[in-house]
Amino acid sequence: MTGSEPRVFHLITRLLKGGAEAKTIATVQGLDDYAFTVGYGAEYDQEQVDLLERDGIETKRFPLIRHYNPVTTVPAVLSLAQYLRRENFDIVHTHSTEAGIIGRFAAALAGVPNVVHTVHGVPFADDRSDSLNRFVLACERQAATYTDRIVTNADVIADDYLERGIGRPEQYTTVYSGVDLDAFADAQPADDLPGERPRVVMVGRLADGKGHEVLLDAVESLGDFQGSVCIVGDGPLYGSLVAAVEDRGLAEDVFLTGFRDDIPRVLAASDVLVLPSFREGTPRVITEAMASGLPVVATDIAGIPEQVEDGENGYLIPTGDSDALADRLERLLADEELREQMGVRGLKRADRFSVATMVDELDEVYQELLTE
Repeated sequence: MTGSEPRVFHLITRLLKGGAEAKTIATVQGLDDYAFTVGYGAEYDQEQVDLLERDGIETKRFPLIRHYNPVTTVPAVLSLAQYLRRENFDIVHTHSTEAGIIGRFAAALAGVPNVVHTVHGVPFADDRSDSLNRFVLACERQAATYTDRIVTNADVIADDYLERGIGRPEQYTTVYSGVDLDAFADAQPADDLPGERPRVVMVGRLADGKGHEVLLDAVESLGDFQGSVCIVGDGPLYGSLVAAVEDRGLAEDVFLTGFRDDIPRVLAASDVLVLPSFREGTPRVITEAMASGLPVVATDIAGIPEQVEDGENGYLIPTGDSDALADRLERLLADEELREQMGVRGLKRADRFSVATMVDELDEVYQELLTE
């Protein structure tokens, strides 16, 4: 570093191994003309910290930033504001709901000249209480008044936020989440996955809101079917999902693999991706599946319809609708030609979601702010 690069501080609630973290890390790794620091809250994965620091990117932990913990919110804002005043950053770029609210309030207190927030997923969802949704909405509306640019990973998310009274149209920019498409197109299939093909795969953190129970309901209703289901990932629901698979008598059809660091190879060894989430942004794993030539069955929410065109490269279903999920899976598992046709269409659609495009567009956002 020459010391003359603009100083940019990224703040994310949890530095784990999810899609928001992957997008953040790809951004700071992909832009050379900035001095980055990545801040994160109480929950983190040391491998992610080590990955950043090996690349010469400074990191800073803020233990008071916690997932939906109102008790620590005010102290977190005050301590972060003190840090931001001392460090004198040119841009603060926040990610995810809690860090987005805390970080933008702190940036306002500290007088940071440029503030960017990325919405990785819509936090308002049917499976959350009305009181929580109202509280988050009030915070988002206020935080938007301290924000220069709000980056969404789908046009529909910007429209949703504007309809809820969050910010103004001129604040919004759409930047699709980027994926290294070549890593998925060229991957060799993993040879150690359990179960037979055709293989349905669900990849993601095992946490509330992802719809794992919806998938289990769908599989249970299918009865005997050709193939298997792999649930890939780790998280707080791991133990309860293992027990649910056993209790439902699905242990011969459904397998939990735990965390895998070879997702390109996992997808290359699979035939259908499912994602029955209750809340999302524009999920990276769907783009990864498209780049792998897989059809996708996912919920019709947030930015997913900008990735999956119903009936073309997969199917869209209502949230919580296990019957619809079972119906679409039954069609795909029974028809190899249909899977291949949808996979080819998905490959063509994946180009707009490359890492290079994402990084270039974020660079444009930064440059516009720095030259205003």
